[in-house]
Amino acid sequence: MAADFRKNADVLTAIRTFATPKRPAEDNKYVVDGYELHAHPDLVDRLKELMNYTSGASLEFAFGIPVLCTPTGRIFAAAEGTHSIKLFLPDGTWGQPYPEYGEPWRSGRAWHAGAGISHTQEDEKHYAALVRLAYSAAMKMDVEA
Repeated sequence: MAADFRKNADVLTAIRTFATPKRPAEDNKYVVDGYELHAHPDLVDRLKELMNYTSGASLEFAFGIPVLCTPTGRIFAAAEGTHSIKLFLPDGTWGQPYPEYGEPWRSGRAWHAGAGISHTQEDEKHYAALVRLAYSAAMKMDVEA
């Protein structure tokens, strides 16, 4: 299921402002659906790992930004740059507000550990809980709509 524009207008409008279309003749090494990939390949892999903590989520690309969507097309996670993820978190207990996507989006590191510090099993459990909460909150939005 692709991201539904009606359900994600604020997010997709923000993502579109960062989009960099690529022509076929240009270097297509990091191009997805005609747009430059705006996330490091390791970060895309991390988003895939986090997707495994939800049931029925899918990885999509919106204008070169990898996003996770619910089965109904609502975006609940996104990745940008080398280490940043955005999550749809109504409780505000993680990361920093991300006003570009609107409320209740939060932004933070995709891995708990910083340079030279190992990401632990406890860290991973925390991220699993965050992704499940973001997924659940996005699904709840569809029920309430």
